[in-house]
Amino acid sequence: MNLKQLSESELLLKTKALVTEEKRVTLLVLHHLREIEARRLFAKLGYSSLFEYCVKDLGYAESSAQRRIASMRLLRELPGLEKKVTEGYLKLNTLSTAQSFFRSQAK
Repeated sequence: MNLKQLSESELLLKTKALVTEEKRVTLLVLHHLREIEARRLFAKLGYSSLFEYCVKDLGYAESSAQRRIASMRLLRELPGLEKKVTEGYLKLNTLSTAQSFFRSQAK
């Protein structure tokens, strides 16, 4: 893809559309991870945890895998937050930090 051929307005519009798509896809990844965890598919593949599956099979960095798993678990508990993710008001980092805080308070 040669982005140099795009006009300035086309480039800006396409970038905005991609960011919207990125948010939607991120939420889809979290939904898929939730279902993989629910079915324990990672164990069927020989991984001891969803985290290990995310790092070794999906190729996420450890910090990225942890953010996604924590975010997925918080969204499982508070599904009303999903709209805030797709709208861009909540990021994975914020969700994972909140999930860690809630988990520590539950102890």
